[in-house]
Amino acid sequence: MDARFPHSPAEVAKVRTVQFGVLSLDEIRQMSVVQVEHSETTEKGKPKMGGLSDPRPGTIDRKMKCDTCMANMAECPGHFGHLELAKPMFHIGFMKTVLTIFWLPLSWECLV
Repeated sequence: MDARFPHSPAEVAKVRTVQFGVLSLDEIRQMSVVQVEHSETTEKGKPKMGGLSDPRPGTIDRKMKCDTCMANMAECPGHFGHLELAKPMFHIGFMKTVLTIFWLPLSWECLV
């Protein structure tokens, strides 16, 4: 057995459906375990709280435990963090869809 993937006692089941979606700003804030407010990653040799290496979303150090679930690096599933931007931004992954939606009414007018 690979040591990176420890045995889980969870029941094995067949996946019937998978659904993907986009979280709203309120949902992101509610699920977030940390608001990143500092660009520094460390302070006095340790991960800076509220920084990019804050340990609450999960640890990247094998010797440390996650501050949210207290699991080690291999067992922690990872947790959401967020940062507040000065202005709203479009997600590049959604640009094609956004442009299609914006252009759709114009294309209908051209056909009339």
